[in-house]
Amino acid sequence: MSLSVRLTHHARTRQAQRNVSDDDVAFVLDHGRGIRSGGALHVFLGRRDMPKEPELYRRYAHLEGVVLVLDDTGDAPVLLTVYRNRGGLKAIRAKAKHRRTPLRRYGRPDRLPADERRAA
Repeated sequence: MSLSVRLTHHARTRQAQRNVSDDDVAFVLDHGRGIRSGGALHVFLGRRDMPKEPELYRRYAHLEGVVLVLDDTGDAPVLLTVYRNRGGLKAIRAKAKHRRTPLRRYGRPDRLPADERRAA
């Protein structure tokens, strides 16, 4: 890759399953648009982000709709996962910006053990 992005084991597995090479990841990082949502940076490559040159378009047309999810809070960004979703931009923007209510010990209040549910 041209950029120094570390990959998790999960990202490497998803990259192989979705037939996205390291060169493809670098292309999406260079040409895609970044949206911060759900506590991560999502880089989405849409039709409008594709290069206009016919040769480049033919080479990278299969990447339309690829989304990279990155954790960029550390020294070097870490690629968490890769997926394809042509309508992904709408789905990314609809994600919660932050957690609205604090989670309790077991997640949602209705998942508490019966004895703690009575006390609450």
